Amino acid sequence: QWKHNGGTMNILDFDALELARQFTLKESQIFCSILPEELLATEWTKKTSSMAVNVRAMSRLSTDLANLVADSILQLEDAKKRAAVIKQWVKIAKKCLQLANYDSLMAIICSLNSSTILRLKRTWDQVSSKTKSKLDSLKEVVDCSRNYAVLRQRLQTTVPPCLPFVGTYLTDLTFVDVGNQTTRQLSLENDEQGASVPVINFGKHMKTAKIISELQRFQIPYRFTEVPELQTWIQDQLVRVRSSEQSNVQNYYRRSCLLEPRETR
Repeated sequence: QWKHNGGTMNILDFDALELARQFTLKESQIFCSILPEELLATEWTKKTSSMAVNVRAMSRLSTDLANLVADSILQLEDAKKRAAVIKQWVKIAKKCLQLANYDSLMAIICSLNSSTILRLKRTWDQVSSKTKSKLDSLKEVVDCSRNYAVLRQRLQTTVPPCLPFVGTYLTDLTFVDVGNQTTRQLSLENDEQGASVPVINFGKHMKTAKIISELQRFQIPYRFTEVPELQTWIQDQLVRVRSSEQSNVQNYYRRSCLLEPRETR
């Protein structure tokens, strides 16, 4: 970890835009490495021997980022300090939106919108109405209602480079894979018995190819300058959170309740 004036650096010590850029670079490198075969036949759901190494890496990174958001808030005893960290994450999320990094945006907003963080009433009382208003507008962008209609609409007009929320593509691919047979029966002409033969269901493959090509449209790397020290700090934090026994939903919720116990009537 970086040391600054004898102390350990935390999320508040960095510029929100630069953090958003470095998160975007880190995620973009994985996203641009996703191969078409990783997206076929729900390959990414296989528990063992999955070829979808980059899809799974994207998912793991998003989970780690969401956990880092929660961890950075819940490790602070003081409500005012927790509110300051929430404000910083909202700033980072806003910058991610400006950079068209919807995947990191989704991870940050999901974490801030989790019951573990939302229940911290004393903390949220310290968050300004301006920050809350910004957060509400960001929530609207990644709202899951109507199958992420707002997000999908934005992507249609987004010019690459862009980091889309990969989850929507995986959902669409699963829907096509599960809802359509790989082969279909073709009736033989002039056959009085009504016989049919199995043929490849090209309709299914065309739908799959269309979804994959939509994802590939955004596989253009960002032209940001990597800041090695900041990348190291980010990686250290993600590894720390991933390897911590505390980084699961139950433990975070328990920590949340310890910080701000339920109010008894």
